[in-house]
Amino acid sequence: MRILAVLSVAVGGIGVLLYMALWVFMPAADEDSSIGGRVVGDRRELQIVLAFSTAVLAVLLVLQAMGLNGLGIPAWSFLAAAVGSLVVWRGASPAESARLRETLNAAPVIGSTPGTGWRVFAARAVISAVLIIGGISELSKIGNYSGAAFRVLVGAVAFVGGFLVLFAPWWVRTLRELSTERRERVRAEERADMASHVHDSVLQTLLLIQKAAGDPSEVTRLARLQERELRHWLFNPAMLGRHADQPETFAEAMAGVEREIEDSYGVGLDLILVGDCPMDDATSSLVSACREASLNAAKWSGCTDLAVFAEVEPNVVSVFVRDLGKGFNPDEVPADRQGIASSMVERMVRVGGRVTVSSAPGTGCEVEFVLPRCAGDR
Repeated sequence: MRILAVLSVAVGGIGVLLYMALWVFMPAADEDSSIGGRVVGDRRELQIVLAFSTAVLAVLLVLQAMGLNGLGIPAWSFLAAAVGSLVVWRGASPAESARLRETLNAAPVIGSTPGTGWRVFAARAVISAVLIIGGISELSKIGNYSGAAFRVLVGAVAFVGGFLVLFAPWWVRTLRELSTERRERVRAEERADMASHVHDSVLQTLLLIQKAAGDPSEVTRLARLQERELRHWLFNPAMLGRHADQPETFAEAMAGVEREIEDSYGVGLDLILVGDCPMDDATSSLVSACREASLNAAKWSGCTDLAVFAEVEPNVVSVFVRDLGKGFNPDEVPADRQGIASSMVERMVRVGGRVTVSSAPGTGCEVEFVLPRCAGDR
């Protein structure tokens, strides 16, 4: 059947149309319904096919309006086969769709296989040259005689097909590289978010357990608290680093940080807020970084009071976390301590912000967070 369909191209393409009709209307041996029946039963797929058919009909009407009235049976057969191809692609069963994708991926003409040898390139160049020359030849022979429209169609298809055969491998390879790079970037960001969450949650709890080793009840409380948070995180991966009662505004989120620090560490936190804005991914990262800075100050500064000043402006959100504790030298922080590098600096860089740490031994510490806002934010 396939050989006859190919040979029928020389006699008007009726065999191609018949082959496509059989493919659409005859169900496979292991299936109850045909491809056409599935498309007709799916309203969305039927709308797509009808829209494409309408577009094909509009092209034909435009060609006739331009005076190309020589479209005969071959042109109609190939255009109808194109509509049938769309029906097959949209209505094929999962098994047949997988087989079609494997066939397309195995076709060296479109560059889906990694063949980069000189023989593959030479064959592709020869096929491309033949198609381009044939297309130019057909287009140059157009005159005012019967069949001119069909020559226009054949010549244009051959000309465009020649360029596709030659350049499609590079286009496909470029698109795949861009897609792969994007997936790797998303995975890297997910791994960074996971590392930040593990540091902020698990390691901080382990430090608290170590400090409260002499109080079994406090150790049990911290362990159960961490267990609940990890279970919530594992069973709700979309809520990475978030809680069920996610605040809706920046002021609510910062107030939650204030309550957490005071309840967990017994350290007073003086929060001053100027302005407010809705929460989004960027401001969530800002709040998480501010929380980490406040936790570090509560644990290591040695002072009993912290000050947090936050200001929301039309174009930027600024937050300052200050303490008057013992301070430290940022340049002497060990490389294995990731509280500043991962949980603050990298987290803010990922959302387009920046962090400035100002501290010295005996002078306390000030951490400045700056997050630009989009023009459309309110």
